[in-house]
Amino acid sequence: MRFLSPEVRPFLERGEILELVLLDGEGMVLDAEGAHFPPEQLAAFFSPLHGLLTNIRQGLNIEAFEEISVRTLGPRMRVILQPFSAQESPYLLIALYPITTFYRQVTTDIVRIVKDCIRKLSSHQAAGYDPAAPPKTGRKEP
Repeated sequence: MRFLSPEVRPFLERGEILELVLLDGEGMVLDAEGAHFPPEQLAAFFSPLHGLLTNIRQGLNIEAFEEISVRTLGPRMRVILQPFSAQESPYLLIALYPITTFYRQVTTDIVRIVKDCIRKLSSHQAAGYDPAAPPKTGRKEP
């Protein structure tokens, strides 16, 4: 099942994004695009921050965190962690950007695309459609 629709591919092709990893609320990789680091490795390093943010938010009575941004040297890039909710479930988007990308609008666009995809998948599943299931051929077994 794909959560990162083909709409994110142009961002990668233009070099605006190096890698995207989408995690569920438990830190499991749901989908990934790009190939700088193994998605499971990024999930292992950054998913604990999702829980930490929840604890900080509750402890300090903060409504929400918009993002965490980390800039690295060698290779020079920006790592953005963007927690969000869709269909009443928590998600974490890990996005790696070249340092030159104006990442805020791109991140907003990616989260919108992912939320739309999750909403569509949820409506298909509610209607009984399973996109991971093989298509029915109409041929009956004897």
